[in-house]
Amino acid sequence: MSVNFEQRLNEINAKTRMLTQRYQYVVMQRNEALERLSQVSGELAAARQRIEELTRQVDYLRMASAIEAVDGDIEQSRRFLSELVWEIDKCISQLSE
Repeated sequence: MSVNFEQRLNEINAKTRMLTQRYQYVVMQRNEALERLSQVSGELAAARQRIEELTRQVDYLRMASAIEAVDGDIEQSRRFLSELVWEIDKCISQLSE
């Protein structure tokens, strides 16, 4: 009976060690995944900020090219500027209401 008890105890100890090792491995994998997630989140935030900056630059360039008199078409540029001023005035009046 004593031998059977010791054998059973050794089996339980072996299984406990195995489960402990597996748990430590899972915890390590989780920590690595969390670290990678944090890194990727930072990269995503930087990429979003860069996209916003580039979008703003594209808008400025579009506006600058629309304002620029191409082929001497100053009248079209004036109309465009007048429309912009009108839109701005409209927005200002809506904000002041």
